[in-house]
Amino acid sequence: MSLFLLAAGAARAQKMVIGSRIPDFKGVQWLTTMPEGAGSEHSRPMIIEFYQPSNASSARFFPKLETIWQTYASEDDGLQIVVLVAQDRSCAEQLHQKYNDRYFIGIDPDGQVYRAFNVQFLPYTLVVSSRGEVYWQGNLGNLSDEVLRKVK
Repeated sequence: MSLFLLAAGAARAQKMVIGSRIPDFKGVQWLTTMPEGAGSEHSRPMIIEFYQPSNASSARFFPKLETIWQTYASEDDGLQIVVLVAQDRSCAEQLHQKYNDRYFIGIDPDGQVYRAFNVQFLPYTLVVSSRGEVYWQGNLGNLSDEVLRKVK
């Protein structure tokens, strides 16, 4: 029973509150330009994908970002896609080589940003409104077109 409660607590601990402002990206080493500041007058909605290739589910769902980019992010005023890689510079560099500047790719070398977002397990994806507020959270595999069409 205590193991169940511990696991349930960890799952709840990762959850951010829908409508709450996201932490900043302080501490991220960007391989691309930094995404437009959430909540500024020039900001756009964004997907934040916390990614680690050694996590099988993370790797399995990652190709979905390409479809999302083609549909919602390819225009200059479209959705921003941010990929944050924990501590693995070589993985982030490979993503940058493959996708160029299509995604905003950053490394969280000491886990500071993952901790600020309270990431406990992967895969984990956030959809953030242009006001810098959490609109949706969960697994990239469960992210629907309906959510992406509605986020502003």
